[in-house]
Amino acid sequence: QSRQKTTLMFYEGTEKRLFIFVKAFNLLTFPDCFWKQLVARSGADILSSISTPSVKAYLLSESSLFVWEDKLLLITCGNTQLVKGALFIQQHISKQHITTLIFQRHQALKPHLQSTSFQQDTLLLEKQFHGQKRHWGGDYQGDLFIFGETPQDSMPTQCIYMFHGLNGTFSQQLQDGHINKQMILETLKLTHYFDDLLIDHFSFNPRGYSLNAVRGKDYLAIHITPEQLSTYLSIESSFKQTLCVDFIQHLQQLLQPKKFKQMTFKNLNQQLAVDIC
Repeated sequence: QSRQKTTLMFYEGTEKRLFIFVKAFNLLTFPDCFWKQLVARSGADILSSISTPSVKAYLLSESSLFVWEDKLLLITCGNTQLVKGALFIQQHISKQHITTLIFQRHQALKPHLQSTSFQQDTLLLEKQFHGQKRHWGGDYQGDLFIFGETPQDSMPTQCIYMFHGLNGTFSQQLQDGHINKQMILETLKLTHYFDDLLIDHFSFNPRGYSLNAVRGKDYLAIHITPEQLSTYLSIESSFKQTLCVDFIQHLQQLLQPKKFKQMTFKNLNQQLAVDIC
C-alpha cells in the first residue's frame, strides 16, 4: 500500500534493502521502464528521478532506488515485498553476471503485519542463489542474505543512521501534517551541511517525507515516518562518516529521538560485517 494512500496511524518505516553488483552490464543504459517494472514488482511506484553522469536516483512511494553503472541499491519500507524485486533482476540479468547480491531486513516494529518474513524470503532466494544467511542480534536485530563476492571498497552505503521515537516541535509539525516539503527541507538544513547537492523530495499526504540527493557518484537518502505509533527517521549515504557528523548532531538536537542507532558495513577477512552502535 502506498504511503500516499494510507490513512492508518501505523506505518512500518523500517526499511528492507537490496544491493546487487553486476559485471558485463552497464545498468545506467537500462531504460526507465525497466526500473519502473522492478519497483512495481517490489510493491512500490516511481514518483520522480534525478541523475548525474554517475548515478540515477529514483524517489519511490516507499523509499528509494539508486542505480550506478555496476550496481544498484533498492530500499523499500511499509508492507513491500522486496524479494520479488531481487527475483525480477535475476530473470533479466543472468546469475553469472551478478557478482554480489545482498538482501537485508531489519526486524520490523510489527512483523505480524508484513506480507512475508525473512525466512520466507530466503526460501525464494535460495532457489536461485546459493548464498549464506547471517543474523545480528542485540536490541536492534536484523538479517542478511549474501550471495557471491564480498565487495571490497564498492559498497554504496557507508553508514545508516536511524532515529526512533521522535520528539519536539518539528516532530509534532510532521505528525500534524502542517509543514510542506520546502519547510521540511529548510528545517533539516541539508544544504547547509553538504555542498552542490542535486535534490529531489516529496511530502506525502497525510504525512511522511522522502528525499534523494546526489553529488557525482555519491548519494544521500532521508525518509521520515512521523505517524504517532511509529515515529522514525532514517538517513543513509555513501558520504564518509566524518562528513556527516555535524548534520547528524543537528538532527539529534532537532528530533530528540528516544533511540538512535548507527549502522556501518565493513569487509573483514572477505566477510561482510555489520556494526551497530
